[in-house]
Amino acid sequence: MHGPGSTAIGAGPKWCGERCEPGAKSAVTVQRYHFHCVGCGGDAVFDLTGRWVPRLQALGPQADRVARTLMDGAPDTDWSGWLVDVHDARGRRALTRPFIEVRFDSTSTQRGR
Repeated sequence: MHGPGSTAIGAGPKWCGERCEPGAKSAVTVQRYHFHCVGCGGDAVFDLTGRWVPRLQALGPQADRVARTLMDGAPDTDWSGWLVDVHDARGRRALTRPFIEVRFDSTSTQRGR
C-alpha cells in the first residue's frame, strides 16, 4: 500500500510539499487524472499520460483548457456533441464537461461557437 511520500504513478495520491520532494508531507494531495475527449459517432482523443491535478476543484478549469486546446487546433469543426470525460488513475469517472459548457479565455479562437 502506498501512503505519504509515495511517488508511484497511478497508485494513489502523491503527497507533496512546496516542491513535491520525495518524502515531503503536507495537506495537499496531487493525483493523476486523464482528460479524454469524446465526440458523437465514436470519435475520441484519449489522454494516455494524464495530468497531475492538485485538488478536485482544479478539474473543471483543467477540463476547459483541454477542450479549448482541441477546439483551437481545428476551429472549423462542430464540437457541439463533444465532452471532456475525466477519470482518475484507477479509471473512476471524476467529471464530465460538455464542450458547449467550456469557459473561454482571451486567447481562445473559439469564443462564441
